[in-house]
Amino acid sequence: MEPRHRMEYLQEEHEELLNLAAKIERLLDSASKQNFSEHTQSLGELRSLEHRFAGIVEHCHPGDRLVESLDVSRLRPEERARIQAEHEQIIRVVDNFREELKFATADRVMAMILPGMDVVKWLRAHVAYERDVLGRAAQPGSSRKKTARKKKTTKTGHEKKTKRSTRRTISEKESRVLPYTLEPHPEL
Repeated sequence: MEPRHRMEYLQEEHEELLNLAAKIERLLDSASKQNFSEHTQSLGELRSLEHRFAGIVEHCHPGDRLVESLDVSRLRPEERARIQAEHEQIIRVVDNFREELKFATADRVMAMILPGMDVVKWLRAHVAYERDVLGRAAQPGSSRKKTARKKKTTKTGHEKKTKRSTRRTISEKESRVLPYTLEPHPEL
């Protein structure tokens, strides 16, 4: 996947994560009100987001994903460490929220409000940091390690092909598809 397509993909994924954070925040606000019917409706809608919570966790495993792993390799060690630490923390807060959500009832919703707000807070902060850092890393000429390469002047037919020429090309449509876990679940 070309760097431009990777950045577009990550921007779309970040936008989806921010939209999800806004939806969680809205539903938690509704659940915190004193209306029992709103509690029931908010609780049901939060539980219907389980599929998208898996998308958050999937985002937090960049080593398994080609789209982020190439850009992360360009970062300074402290930037990589911070992103990894934030991913681990987000997985913890999402797991904590899922656990509270599992046992929440319409008359007992307050226990899930704080863990849910932690998810929102961490997602927003992490996306802002990741956008900034990965955006700088993706800019041409921003490579931290500049190495001089020998330029080949001739090429014979018996030379081994480079990885770049043997890679499968991905169409623009394929590169824009978000992971299925961040897309709204069709049955819900």
